[in-house]
This record gives sequence, C-alpha cells and structure tokens, in this order.
Amino acid sequence: MTETIPPTPVDPARVLAALEVLGWPDDRENAAARPGPKDNYLPGDYLPGVFWELAADVIRAADAASSEPHVIEIRADGWTIQHPLSCRPRLFECPVNRAAEATLDGPPAPVGHYECGVNDIGDRFLLGDQVEG
Repeated sequence: MTETIPPTPVDPARVLAALEVLGWPDDRENAAARPGPKDNYLPGDYLPGVFWELAADVIRAADAASSEPHVIEIRADGWTIQHPLSCRPRLFECPVNRAAEATLDGPPAPVGHYECGVNDIGDRFLLGDQVEG
C-alpha cells in the first residue's frame, strides 16, 4: 500500500496575494460559491476551494523550481542550515537537514557559510563552496 503524502502547506498570506494578483476569489469557505457538478464542468462553474488550491499549487511549484541553495552556517559552537522556500514548513523533514543531523558531530569546516546538499540518493551530506555571509 502506498502512503499518500499531503501537499506541503503554503502560507495563507502568500495564497491570498496570488489570488489578488490573478483577480480570483478566495473560495475556501464559500460552500455555495457557484458549485459545479463533480464531473463535466460547465464554463463558469467550479467547486469550492478550486481557485485557492490552484494558487497554492502554483506557489508550491514555483518554490520547488527555485534554484536557491541550502546554506550551512558553521559557527564555533555548532551549525545551522538555511533552507530555501521549497523546504518550508517541513524543515526537519528536509533530506539535507536529515543527512546533516546523521553525519555531523561537530563543525565540518572552518567558521563561515557554505553551500550544502545531499548526494543523489539523499543518504550523504555534501559540503560545497564557501559563500559570502
């Protein structure tokens, strides 16, 4: 049996901003908002929440396509990973975070900021080039 993973939650303020730009209504709670049939949609008909979920899906796709790297800040007393938007809000489930926690028992390099990631199968933490703070 395959486990269905729910989509990553998106900050409602981001979805509301996208809806406003697109000129679409916030249709989350309006159960009577011109409901259309479950099949064979007619032009202009929609089910409640369709616009909201579509805007949230677009935001998730844009976040996932981001080329922002993970950056690890190494300090004398430990380290912290700065995640791109695509990891939020599940930072502790991020493969980079998991690999770092499993691998690092102390600072892996001199104090500074470094790009970081995981190998292609996600089981090994990779430390990249140093970047400006």
